[in-house]
Amino acid sequence: MTERIDEDDARIVAQFVEIDRDGEPMRAYYAAPRHLQSETPCVVLAMHLFGIDANQRETARRFASCGFAAVVPDLYARFDAPDGDGSSDHHAFLPFARGLSAETVDPDIAAAACWLRARVPGTKMAIAGFCMGGVVAMRRSVGYAGTFDAVAAWYGLSPDVDPANVDIPIGASYGADDAGIPVARVEAFRSGLRVRNDVKIYPRAGHAFCDSTRAAYEPVAAEDSWQRTLAFLRINLSS
Repeated sequence: MTERIDEDDARIVAQFVEIDRDGEPMRAYYAAPRHLQSETPCVVLAMHLFGIDANQRETARRFASCGFAAVVPDLYARFDAPDGDGSSDHHAFLPFARGLSAETVDPDIAAAACWLRARVPGTKMAIAGFCMGGVVAMRRSVGYAGTFDAVAAWYGLSPDVDPANVDIPIGASYGADDAGIPVARVEAFRSGLRVRNDVKIYPRAGHAFCDSTRAAYEPVAAEDSWQRTLAFLRINLSS
């Protein structure tokens, strides 16, 4: 994930947009290949704790440069959350994250998926996310097969999800040194899955190992997990 993709990259379009959510506008960030096709694979990227910050916008643009249309809905749109750009204080965002619930997140995710599908009617679609976004994605691995065709998560795992009930192919990446997600828990989840999956634990990697703006960044694990995930999504989102 070392290549930076700027908003003015000729291969893509990238911009903030407004998505209709039950008659109210919701801010979102959209990035897609410049030459969009009716069957371009799509990704709803569930934002991480810091919202739609520079890291998440860059990730959406990376997806676009690799042939995916991606949208990041602002799950904090109902709140007066601070701007996450350049922020390293996660405590400032915890009250807003704790204010999220299935009753609010579900409509936001559904609105983003519908918005993408209206633009790419022949698409297959994944939900993806890092950290908090990974948890959001994981929680939609059961019962959302009518909306999503794959789940991709980085260092996000929910105790609410029984792996035996997961009904969508899942690709996930974890760090062996992540104190918040023990290896044994990841291994138990992986062994309980009954769907196609690619779940990998990276040695010497901790939480947020894909985020190049943070001390936990582990470039080898970040790049390998990105390439694995792209390959997994291409297989499961192929028409």
